[in-house]
Amino acid sequence: MKLQAGGDSNNPEIGQTETRNQITLPQGLFGFPEIRSMDLVYDQDELPFMWLREEQKDGLAFIVLEPGGIIPDYSVEIADGDVEVLGISGPEDTMIVNIVTLPADQSGKIFLNLVGPIIVNRSTLVAKQCIINNHEEFSARHLLDVGSEGL
Repeated sequence: MKLQAGGDSNNPEIGQTETRNQITLPQGLFGFPEIRSMDLVYDQDELPFMWLREEQKDGLAFIVLEPGGIIPDYSVEIADGDVEVLGISGPEDTMIVNIVTLPADQSGKIFLNLVGPIIVNRSTLVAKQCIINNHEEFSARHLLDVGSEGL
């Protein structure tokens, strides 16, 4: 299935300053298979950046970003097996988030993992980190231009 991350198609509805949604990760995240549930937390004032974090204090946490409107022509193709695990029928069912990396040795640089996005079923909040079928078109260390509009 091909999912397009353009425009406002993946922007969550925001009704208050901070929103928290618990997502289920039946297969965990790459490198963290034991983590099966995390909160996706975002604040209107901090968008497009959000947090994906464990509920427990001092638990694992990642900064994530919806690529729609920020990464031109970013579309992901995921395997039929991933579509089945997620229970999605089309792009309108999904939210795509990418993990942000802020390397300590490269101050001021922000990288996105475009190869292994986390795909979330908007209705069930079941999520899966997927290696996209069209991975050769993108980078796991895509340098984000922080001078671009919208950030």
